[in-house]
Amino acid sequence: MRSSRPLFGALWPCIGLGLVLGCSTKGEFTENRPPETRFSIDKIDLSGDDRLNSRVELSWYGTDIDGYVAGFELSTDSLNWSFTDQNDSVFRFELPEGADTVDVDLWIRSIDDHGAADLSPDRLRIPLKNSPPFCSFDEKSLPGDSALAVISFRWTAGDPDGLGGLNKAYLRLNQDNWFEIDKSQGLISLVADTAQAGRAYVYYGTRRQAESFQIEGLNLSGLNTLYLRVTDLAGAESAIDSSNAIFLRPKTSDLLVVGAQPASVRSVYLGSLQSSNTDYDLLDCFANNSASAPKLWDPTFDLILRLYKKALIYSDASTLPPNPVSGLEAALLSHIAPAIQRFTDKGGRSFTTTSFAANSDLSAVIGAFPIDGLVVSVGQARIAPDSGLFALNSLRYPELKPVFFDFGVDPIVRSVDSEDFYRGRLTKLSGWTGDNLIASLRRNSSGKPQQVFFSVELHKYNSDPQALTDLLDTVLNDDFDGN
Repeated sequence: MRSSRPLFGALWPCIGLGLVLGCSTKGEFTENRPPETRFSIDKIDLSGDDRLNSRVELSWYGTDIDGYVAGFELSTDSLNWSFTDQNDSVFRFELPEGADTVDVDLWIRSIDDHGAADLSPDRLRIPLKNSPPFCSFDEKSLPGDSALAVISFRWTAGDPDGLGGLNKAYLRLNQDNWFEIDKSQGLISLVADTAQAGRAYVYYGTRRQAESFQIEGLNLSGLNTLYLRVTDLAGAESAIDSSNAIFLRPKTSDLLVVGAQPASVRSVYLGSLQSSNTDYDLLDCFANNSASAPKLWDPTFDLILRLYKKALIYSDASTLPPNPVSGLEAALLSHIAPAIQRFTDKGGRSFTTTSFAANSDLSAVIGAFPIDGLVVSVGQARIAPDSGLFALNSLRYPELKPVFFDFGVDPIVRSVDSEDFYRGRLTKLSGWTGDNLIASLRRNSSGKPQQVFFSVELHKYNSDPQALTDLLDTVLNDDFDGN
């Protein structure tokens, strides 16, 4: 028996009720009379489906003809008592495991101001029935119509008879078998097993290690509907909840392209990759109001990125729409920076091209990318079409020139563990001063390029499309291959 508010005090010891003398008239002594107690209702005459669920609100009262009632004691066995000074409470009774119905007896007795207890406690028989549990997917956390290799979601469950009544939870993919999942894990990710068709790894929360079992029934390159149900200790099952149909796209390459800019920008980068016969998978975080962007960046993007060896990231200073789960508004790099850090620590390689606003928050970017800050100055720096970007190693990497003026260029302060990669021929206006470093390069422990970072949007530097193609081809297919 449990109460929804502090009801019971310490258990009273078994009291031998002795005689307590009082005075009725001068010179005449009478013994104290014990109090009387009643529940506010005489009985609960219910049966079948009309029985109460485990949450019951009850009240009681006591009288004492020669004093006052100081409190009450309650018991479910008439042997062990708990004290309360309240006249009502909400009780949550737990049904025995496997029981669908049960009758619970509850006794109440008053304690008077002399400590005497009611010698005939009132008893109330409470007919209870088990209520089925319930469960549901958090629809805001589910992917949209399609997802790349990973499906992450949140779910909730409950039991009108109390959370302690939940017994087991089950997940099913499409029309396959039910698989038991940990009922305490409200965030789950399914990652397609590329080695075994139809199977998915299971990840709980933000853990980086898959569970020891897999779920079957996955349609890779097809539609997938998830089903969820729970059971309680009495064996009752919840109604089955289902997700929207999700088309799961497979991993087809070692290169992941992640973008957050319009189709006109995307086509420049993808066109360069296609010109160099570079295969890729695309995670477009801009199209359809960011419908394909992960709803749960951690763990979803982290699990996606772990499937790849290389990443090409293109973005600008703008923020993505508010995340439907967290409500956070942030630029793409802020969302992905923690996963990029872990990706790099595991040997992954990334090429990033972006731009910044004057008030851009770099706290998430620093460390994850080879940049420690931006050059700050009054005035403005720009790059003209007849100028451009030049590599420190001009024999290996091409010069890049913009199609139009690139205004408001922000040179970078590279991280101490990186090196100069590209500089810009700047036109400095209105007193602008500072360095002209536009790109940095970070190497791994073997001395191979691991991260390249440009603080300009390279799709603007496509005056010679072949030059951009050559740069991406050299970095992604030569520098980033091998150990």
